[in-house]
Amino acid sequence: MNMKFKIIVFFTCICSTLFAQKMNTDSLLVVTNNIIKSDQKDYFKAKKIAHQCLKVAPDYLDFHIALGRIHKNEKNIDSARYYFQHVIDANPKYKEAFVYLSKTELDAKNNEAALTTINKGIAIYPEDKELYLVKLQVINNEENTKKSIEYLEFLSTKYPEDLELNNQLRELKSSIKSNRVGTGYSFTGFSRDNYGPWHLSNINYLKQFDKFSLGGRVSYIDRRVDGSSINSGYLYEIESYFKTSKKSYSFANVGFGDKNVFPEFRFMYSYYLTLGKGFETEIGYRYNQQQEIKLSSGIFALGKYFKNNWINLRTSFLISEPKLYPSFTSTFRHYYNTKYDYFSINLGYGTSPDERETLTQFQDRIALTSYRFGAGYSKLFAKKYVIGVNTGFNNQEYFPEKFQNEYNISIDLTYLF
Repeated sequence: MNMKFKIIVFFTCICSTLFAQKMNTDSLLVVTNNIIKSDQKDYFKAKKIAHQCLKVAPDYLDFHIALGRIHKNEKNIDSARYYFQHVIDANPKYKEAFVYLSKTELDAKNNEAALTTINKGIAIYPEDKELYLVKLQVINNEENTKKSIEYLEFLSTKYPEDLELNNQLRELKSSIKSNRVGTGYSFTGFSRDNYGPWHLSNINYLKQFDKFSLGGRVSYIDRRVDGSSINSGYLYEIESYFKTSKKSYSFANVGFGDKNVFPEFRFMYSYYLTLGKGFETEIGYRYNQQQEIKLSSGIFALGKYFKNNWINLRTSFLISEPKLYPSFTSTFRHYYNTKYDYFSINLGYGTSPDERETLTQFQDRIALTSYRFGAGYSKLFAKKYVIGVNTGFNNQEYFPEKFQNEYNISIDLTYLF
């Protein structure tokens, strides 16, 4: 074997060894990342693999990223920051390092550092959408509505096809004018001879503060039989929406009414939690006291926003009686320009404690069968006025095995300021 051939064999062996080593390291990186993304999240094993590989290939930056992600997930902010910053120092064009470091600073509530980091990434990759979306998270975290709107307007112009960005912009713009005063009227007719109609009207007012709203409503109902009024009365309510965290808010309502047509005392509470990816859940409680009858109900709902749509599945059930007597409602909305512009349809079974028209009969209807269908339309005019029209049909059991059809139409007018 001549010297030239020996040299060729030697370099071939070295290249084969290095290639095999590279292939093995790459496969271990896949294993490490799969562990990080898996449900088991065996971070100890993932860190062990990453450190072993870095002994062989200390400049393999993907393992530094993996270690940074592990420490970020474990809330070890300083360690996560160290690994991501090491990658940026070693390779200033490593995009993912800017993303992860910015999110790490957000977790640490270091908004200024997060903004500085993501801006550096955008300067290198001015057309990368992911970096702009991370910056949106940073700006939204400041809870400055005006600043968020300005940045969303920029993003909506840059990415006009992104419906989610457009939805966020509409929601924020709509929230600016949250003070409102309104009135509404509802007509309910019945298929039973000489029964009805019912007339329900209200006036309402809502004042928006920094982190909560406070409002009131006065409702009046006139129930008629054979053309004559048989009972009428008022319901007085105070209600509020208030933030409980960045991802949750609550609703509370207290009401007092004339016992012949409304509950003497009424209390409502709901807790709403944003679950991410457009999902929101509601857990609530309702209490109605009508003379000697006191009924407590539970509420559970799950909603989902997707593109310009919202779907909600909701149930209520008695918790103060041996039987649950559940009701079920599904609602679909398609939004157009703002949160006030939409078309909706709903289907339901059973009687809910949230139905104002039938509040006095709630204790009677709860054990009876009911099938409901409705549709509605809401429109914002001149950026100040909201008109809403809703129609409903209810096939209601009013006595065991005896049914009546109920037809409802309502109109609401609201002024925003």
